Amino acid sequence: MNAFHVCGVLLAAWALILYFIGTTREGFPGSKAVARAVGAISILLVAAAIFSAIYAGATDEEEEGESGESAAAVLPL
Repeated sequence: MNAFHVCGVLLAAWALILYFIGTTREGFPGSKAVARAVGAISILLVAAAIFSAIYAGATDEEEEGESGESAAAVLPL
């Protein structure tokens, strides 16, 4: 499990929490400060998920068994 999985789970949990709060409380968010806090947390979690996915993809090691050459999708003529 890497950082992307953790950030993705946190983002999904945050979305579900906001869904349940938003559907059960008619006046949610109650003030501009709460709306800004919810937006800031949401943006932070999305950015963390995006950047951790980029980092995990950039630092991912090649699978064993490859000899350095990439496998061709098409047979050479």
